[in-house]
Amino acid sequence: MVRDQTMDPTGMLATLAADLDANGIEVLRVDNVVRFTADELRDLSVLAAPLAAWWQQQHEPSTAGEVALRFVGPSGVTEMTYSRPDLAVEYVRHTIEVERGEPYAPGAAPGPMRRLTARLIRRSRTGFTASELSIHDEGDILRIALARRELDDRPRSMQFQAFNPEHDDYDPGDDNGYCLVNDGVPVYGALIALRLTRSTLSLRLTREAARAWRARSTTLTIRLHLTDQEIEQPRRQLQRLFSSRNAQPPAPTLHLG
Repeated sequence: MVRDQTMDPTGMLATLAADLDANGIEVLRVDNVVRFTADELRDLSVLAAPLAAWWQQQHEPSTAGEVALRFVGPSGVTEMTYSRPDLAVEYVRHTIEVERGEPYAPGAAPGPMRRLTARLIRRSRTGFTASELSIHDEGDILRIALARRELDDRPRSMQFQAFNPEHDDYDPGDDNGYCLVNDGVPVYGALIALRLTRSTLSLRLTREAARAWRARSTTLTIRLHLTDQEIEQPRRQLQRLFSSRNAQPPAPTLHLG
């Protein structure tokens, strides 16, 4: 969407053509709406880099919000109106991962009671229960993501991201420290403290992060519905992320059990 006008996707599809063919991704286009279908999520995720490049280079999104990359998933519509160029690929990949899913079969969409219950839970709780863990440790980015879908199928997620200072392409001049992405909204240096136990990940946020995420409190708790083996993975990776030079001062206080 550019200034509220839907753009012709022909140029986008031309940019993605090689990746679509290489990964066996099927395309269904109806006017200006395009649906991508693949057997595996990782196949769809390869579209993040070329799609982000097309979005950033062709239309040059700005903080004015006049250029929106729109995704439609089972939980509704997600619009990305701006992302720093160095974060755009991870931002698009994250959106692809949380918005993927098959269209609802007739009668399968969440009904009014499920939507109401989910809305009431969101009002009464800060944070969410994570049942999915994803760790990306390839290339120049380390990413730890916790996610789940709520009763109304709305995706919830928290990501920890940092550049890998050991990568050949690492440039200290481009490194602003670690970044937290809460439901798609990135904030740098968002933490005062972090505590990880067997059942919860408790985050004490800066006031700036709480405002950016419209949180009712500076304390955010993610309940962990993960196996003992899965719990050890974020424990090790969080220690690695915050012990590197990415955790520029002031570094958060860590309690990783």
